[in-house]
Amino acid sequence: MKVIIEKAIMDRIQQPGWVTTRGILRDPAGEAAEEEHREVEEVMRDLARRGLIKLWRLNIKDQGEVIMAAARPDLELDRDLEQRGAWAVAEPMDLDQ
Repeated sequence: MKVIIEKAIMDRIQQPGWVTTRGILRDPAGEAAEEEHREVEEVMRDLARRGLIKLWRLNIKDQGEVIMAAARPDLELDRDLEQRGAWAVAEPMDLDQ
């Protein structure tokens, strides 16, 4: 399962450059089991430790939720979302968070 999740993450960060745990789980409403989200988050952390992605914390403006996102290492997701007036604010995330 880990290999499938890794491939999905790496494929999705090619376009548009980033993906959330919800995007990988195809769970836009956040209704998937917490365990499923944790599994995707752990794979994201592993990819970040290997330098393949950069981790971000997305603060969803209207809902007060925080979700993890993975992005290409060269993408400044915070600036990208700000320029587009997006639904979330991104903050770089440490691997230990």
